[in-house]
This record gives sequence, C-alpha cells and structure tokens, in this order.
Amino acid sequence: MTSSNRVVIFGASGNVGQFVVPALHRAGLEITVVSRTGSKIASSYDFARTATTDYASQSDLVSIIRGHASVVSLLSAGVLELQINIIDAAVEAGATLFIPSEFGHDTTNEDVSRLLPVFGAKAGIVEYLREREKHGLRWTGIITALFFDWGLPRGAFDIDYKAGKATIWDGGDTVFSAANMDDIAASVVTLVTDPSAREHYKNQHIYVSSVQTTQNEILAAAEAITAKKFAVTEFDSAEVYADASPQVLPVLQALQLSKRGLSDYQARGDAGHNRFVINAKKDVRDVLKAVLKDSQL
Repeated sequence: MTSSNRVVIFGASGNVGQFVVPALHRAGLEITVVSRTGSKIASSYDFARTATTDYASQSDLVSIIRGHASVVSLLSAGVLELQINIIDAAVEAGATLFIPSEFGHDTTNEDVSRLLPVFGAKAGIVEYLREREKHGLRWTGIITALFFDWGLPRGAFDIDYKAGKATIWDGGDTVFSAANMDDIAASVVTLVTDPSAREHYKNQHIYVSSVQTTQNEILAAAEAITAKKFAVTEFDSAEVYADASPQVLPVLQALQLSKRGLSDYQARGDAGHNRFVINAKKDVRDVLKAVLKDSQL
C-alpha cells in the first residue's frame, strides 16, 4: 500500500540532498535513498532505508518506489534523462507526487531555457511529466536561482571575501532572488507532507526565495561585516552572452547578476509567472554574517 508518510529520493548524496534528506527526516518521514549501483550513499543518511539501481531495470525501479507516495529527484545535470525511467516507474508503482530535479534557474522563462542545453533537458522532463498527469502522477518543479548561503563563500556571486575583491556585473544594481538551502529543503518538506500544498501547487513550477537583493547590497554588507574596502572590477555581461560556446558557470552567474534581470522572481511572480511557496525576504547582512562565521572567512 502506498503511504503518504514515505518518500523515495534519487540522487540524495548531492548538494541539495545534504539539506533535503535531514529535513525530511526531522519531519518524521520514512525515507528511502537510492543510488546508482556501485556508488556510495553518504553515511549521514544512516537513518534512511537504502537501495541501489542501474536505472535500466524498470522492474527494479518499480519495486523500489512501490509503497512511497512521493518521489524526489535530485539527480545531477549530467544524468537528468534517467528521470524518464523513474517517472514511468513512479506511475506504475502508484506514486502520487514527483518533484523533478530543477532546483536552479527559471526554466519556464524562454529567455533562460534557450541558453544552456541543461535547461532544455529540464524542460523536456517537465513535458514528459505533463503527459503523465492523466495517470494520476502530480508534479511540482522548484525554482531557486543560485543557492544563496551555499553559493556566497564559493564565489557564485563573484565576491571573494577572503581576498577582499569583487567583480561587479553591469553596475551591480540588478535585483535578483536567491534561496538558502534550509528554505529549499523546507519547500520539499511542505510539498511532501502538506496535502493542501500539494493540491495548491500541483503540476506547475514554484519559486523559493530567501532574499531579494543586488550585488551591490551584498558587497556593502561584506564591507560592513569585514570592516574593509573591497577592490572592485567592473564587468559587462555582454561578454558572456556574446560567447558562442559559453562555459556553464558564467552563464549561471549572468542569469543571476546581469542587467537582464532574469532572476527577479518577485517581478516574475507579480506578473503572474509562477507562485511562491517560500518568499522569506531575509536580511542579507544577517545571512552573510552567519555564512562568513561558519566558513571562517
């Protein structure tokens, strides 16, 4: 029998999984984490059931998923196509919710989806899910933009706190949304545990946002916290968009930081594009202060 208290997670050992899996555990869910045959599952998931698969055997996938109401895919960008088999197995096993591996930029925006092949792959998975709605499988795609607290110490927003340097894109005043890892995890918990939320957000993409900010606001917070003036280099995003074969990271940063404003989800939401499941509007300085303390930067 399918249980609403049981969730199966594919790709649980990645960056998102490190936050989502413990959050689901704290919420009282019975968790099964699935890894590819021959790979390792993080030892921190010792509270969860484990399973392995080569993703090719449909009967294996059905057997793993059966009894779980919710299926969460956290598969990495290079193996997104494996979700097709998982979706088919979820339908056969009687699962009722599928959360695909989105967790990034807004693939519902055509100005975004055409820029990298991975975005097209994600859009293809959603189209496949739409075709399976008639079989009773609901889905919700979670859009987060770049991970905020996770990305700050890793240079995602082009500010080096240790070196005291910043590369400011297009003047640095473009407003954008970004999500902290705990809010991303909370959005998954909400969808898995709250029947009204599952109904409200079924078969659509939703936004998760922890901050609504600009590069210059982050820079000002960094200078205030560290009590030092950062060396600033100006950068024109046109260089990235003009590149016929762009690298992935600069494109992801351009979508976040450039003057095109493609990660301003407040504006997108106000215009009727997708809805927020979490819109926290946290203080940027508070988030950065905690990140710098934890990272010992």
